[in-house]
Amino acid sequence: MRVYVIRHANPESTDYDDDPDPGISDEGTEAATALGQWMTENDQIPTVLYASPMTRTQETAEAIASAIEEAGYAKPDVKTDARIGPQMSIKALIVELADDKSMSRVGIVSHHEAITAGLRVLDKPTPPDPFAQAELRIYKVKRKNAEWKEKERVVPSDLGGIDHY
Repeated sequence: MRVYVIRHANPESTDYDDDPDPGISDEGTEAATALGQWMTENDQIPTVLYASPMTRTQETAEAIASAIEEAGYAKPDVKTDARIGPQMSIKALIVELADDKSMSRVGIVSHHEAITAGLRVLDKPTPPDPFAQAELRIYKVKRKNAEWKEKERVVPSDLGGIDHY
């Protein structure tokens, strides 16, 4: 199974005390759209995108899905999963998806902490490098044990944008 792990794009605001659920900025929309375009150009198209309930992950997933559709491909379904929200972990979702043989290319749009926590406990002794906002990492996940191996990564600067960590 191929899993596309994507950190949400740049939020409108990082003052979460003032706005705990900001959407993505114009720069974030551009970065997410560029990522969707890159996915179509490189035959890395998910059939479904799971996103946390937070606005910034939902908008990131929708921008990616729309870019894929605008390139002439079927628009991936965007599904909400509360287990991959802030301060959570993507582990349970990856393990569940690995058991579902109908899933072959799945995108997960989440938050830095949820991504790091999930990948850390999935059979790796050291945590993954920090994720930039709107960064994509492609993993090959073994179905029998959800063990993963990173295959490729794309950061916004690869697509003409700015990397924000």
